[in-house]
Amino acid sequence: MATYRVLNPTGDVVATKDIESAQDAHAWFVDQQADNSELGWRMEVEHDGEWSFFDDSEGSSS
Repeated sequence: MATYRVLNPTGDVVATKDIESAQDAHAWFVDQQADNSELGWRMEVEHDGEWSFFDDSEGSSS
């Protein structure tokens, strides 16, 4: 099991959850996006105390 978190386009963590598989994590990420038309949402996975990129909605906050 791994810990995942969702960040909104401004970089705020909006949800964190322990999830069994990467496929389930991706489905959870899609569900967590408040507005699916808004780009810049991203998901990170925790590994050894560090957060790493996992997925995004193909946008940026700049």
